[in-house]
Amino acid sequence: MKKAFTLIELLVVISIIAVLMGILIPTLSQARELATVTVVDSDLRQFGLALEVYFENNRKYPPTHADCGSGSLNEHQYQAPTALIEGNYLPAAPKNEAMSTTIEDKFHREHTYKYRSIGEVIYDRDRIDRNLWSKLWIPDNFPTVSSLDINKGQWRPTFDEYQRYSDSKSSFALQAPVTWVVFSLGPKFDEKRLEEQLGLESRFPVSKELWYTPKKRRGFIVRMRLKDGSQAGSFSK
Repeated sequence: MKKAFTLIELLVVISIIAVLMGILIPTLSQARELATVTVVDSDLRQFGLALEVYFENNRKYPPTHADCGSGSLNEHQYQAPTALIEGNYLPAAPKNEAMSTTIEDKFHREHTYKYRSIGEVIYDRDRIDRNLWSKLWIPDNFPTVSSLDINKGQWRPTFDEYQRYSDSKSSFALQAPVTWVVFSLGPKFDEKRLEEQLGLESRFPVSKELWYTPKKRRGFIVRMRLKDGSQAGSFSK
């Protein structure tokens, strides 16, 4: 006759299983997160390639879409530019969809990756505002140095730069420390937390302090074009 488990033995086994699950579940969650980050990196690389091909064909980068009524990153503010979709540089989303392309942010479903650039800007969904420029807040001496301190960076173009390059936005964009940025909101995005860091100013996402790292497990996942033509960002590799 086989000896049955006692109640104490069963409780010990259950306790051991619970401890193992407590160890394994966070590890598996982080592994899935890092796998998603790798996919996002690949998507942003494709996005960046589309931007460079677009520039080669048009001698300028697409305008930034700053036409979301709420101004919230949780909505479609700064979504992928329709110029890339209309030119077949990125796949188009079905008609009547809020997204401009089928390539969606893996950490922000039903929304595209975000795009900001120095140059033309679109308001009212399809109208380029000829009197305004799209700007980026860039830390001084970026990318060697980075900071969130408002006194250690500036909006580019500055007023003087705007006056100097008003007839050639693409020329200035190529000389700015950062030309364009494409980014995912990343895991655990919290717009209120972002406002606590930056106030109500949209000084994101160039500063490295805002980027995702496996250690803190939150932040923007970023790819950007630098002045020398190279690309940089919070890549998983």
